Amino acid sequence: MAIPSKAIILAQKKLAASGAGTASGALDPQTIALLDAVLDQRKKELNSKHRAKILGGDGARKVTTYIQLLALDAGVDPGAVDGLWGPGTQHAFDSLLHFEETGTLPPLWRDEVPSRANPNSWPPENEAKLNRFYGQPGTNQTTITIPYPHFLSWDRSAKLTRIGCHKKVAPSIQRVLDKVRAHYGPSGIRDLRLDVFGGCFNKRKKRGGSSWSMHAWGIALDYDPDNNQLQWGRDRATFARPAYDKWWKCWEEEGWCSLGRLRNFDWMHVQAARL
Repeated sequence: MAIPSKAIILAQKKLAASGAGTASGALDPQTIALLDAVLDQRKKELNSKHRAKILGGDGARKVTTYIQLLALDAGVDPGAVDGLWGPGTQHAFDSLLHFEETGTLPPLWRDEVPSRANPNSWPPENEAKLNRFYGQPGTNQTTITIPYPHFLSWDRSAKLTRIGCHKKVAPSIQRVLDKVRAHYGPSGIRDLRLDVFGGCFNKRKKRGGSSWSMHAWGIALDYDPDNNQLQWGRDRATFARPAYDKWWKCWEEEGWCSLGRLRNFDWMHVQAARL
């Protein structure tokens, strides 16, 4: 795997914090010299089978080794400190970026961290229970005025100020989007594409399934489907990135469930039904 350019910038940022260097993104002689000094100081921590090749290697290998050491410092296991960029180093690097942006390490997503809050008593994703709580698919629908404009994902020229949804979830959606607007502001919403709307009510079956979609009751919303496609995991979906942590918190405080956060697919989707 190739080393990401962001890894060079992060390494330079950390080297600059020690009093020298700048985060230029280029592996210049000054950066190499600083890496050499750090790696020499910490050479006992380098994998013994790879130590000589690291210390005598090129800039990319030295940056990779430094990222692995930074991960160890942060309490993240990168695997062997060997200067080779593989899946373990990529995971460690992603965790470091999350820490840089939020001040905390990302949750252990493979342990499946559930959203326990359910102040609105949303029912489980069971057709009989959904019908008892919401009524039959397609019934009890309303429209709400949303606190910031949305734009259809398939026609960005179509500006929405109102969307359709189930009556029981309408107040909750408005509270969530009020919090999103207050936290991110217009520029943050635009930059993160939190206004790119993929739809809510749609009386249809699940894609790739035979049961009713949560959209059939108007209790699910999709956002930015182009960048959070159905079968994409956290390695590709933008909504898995640290910048969206507050977005998910706003929904989860109201008891909404993210298929991305809980099942690592369909990151565009959030629903008022428990998994």
